[in-house]
Amino acid sequence: MRVILLLMVTIFSFQAYAQDQYVCKNGNTERSVEVIYSQPGSKVPCEVKYTKSSGSQILWSANHEVGYCESKATAFAAKLDTLGWSCSKVNNTMTE
Repeated sequence: MRVILLLMVTIFSFQAYAQDQYVCKNGNTERSVEVIYSQPGSKVPCEVKYTKSSGSQILWSANHEVGYCESKATAFAAKLDTLGWSCSKVNNTMTE
């Protein structure tokens, strides 16, 4: 019983919370840029996750600097806009 309880707590602790997300489209292709926080309501630590059809990767992360991930995500979405993508911001989503 303890093992099952420990396993459930471990699974739920790995949930990440994305507050800022940009969805970028170019024709039928879609990419996303997300700011992911390890704890709800906390701005650090954070990661900027970039997802495209070939997979996902973490582009930037911060452990102490509040606002770092948000500014990097915004700048990267703006860069994608200059490369022909149409990016729009979506808020308050939860990922696992």
